[in-house]
Amino acid sequence: MGNSKVSKDFSTTKYTDTGISTKASFIIGEMTGNPAFTTPNPPLKDVTDANNEYLVSLGKVEYGSKADTVIKNNLRAALIVLLKLLADYVQTTSNGDEAIILSSGFDVNKKPGTIGQLDKPTGFSVKPGTNKGSIIVSCNAVVNANFYEFNYMELPATPNSMWIQKTGTKSKLTIDGLTSGKQYNFRVAAAGSDPSRVWSDEISSFVL
Repeated sequence: MGNSKVSKDFSTTKYTDTGISTKASFIIGEMTGNPAFTTPNPPLKDVTDANNEYLVSLGKVEYGSKADTVIKNNLRAALIVLLKLLADYVQTTSNGDEAIILSSGFDVNKKPGTIGQLDKPTGFSVKPGTNKGSIIVSCNAVVNANFYEFNYMELPATPNSMWIQKTGTKSKLTIDGLTSGKQYNFRVAAAGSDPSRVWSDEISSFVL
């Protein structure tokens, strides 16, 4: 059993009027006599008949009337309905096995790529906030970051010192509630699907 998904995209951006018929013919050919798909639903004959009817209408469009175009569009939509039903059958029968799906003539949806570890933030800066006991921390935006983790720690550090974390969806954040006159260490990391963190260089600053 796999986790591949049958593509059900038969839009005009992917298939031209001629292209959708060619794809349907290819699927019919690949599934005919295919031991992995012994009882296609809907039957391949129904898909073949719908495709043939659509092809006839397609041939009338170039020099035909507006009504011929409407008929062609309706028959294309009807063919797509059958292809999507057939895609559901392939999905169920294949148990998500990519090789079996591809043997049917259908495509598989692209799997989301793994982004991996994000880059170390650059341009990290620490500036006094507008209120007493506040600090504004910021860095350059990191590609593929979902959010940012800003850490701070009061100095001097002791064996029991721990980083305090604030998160934000933007690469700039105001940290309030700090003790005026105290010195703190600050750092930031971009966060995404990868659990690892690459921290910026640390910056020490006194809080006004």
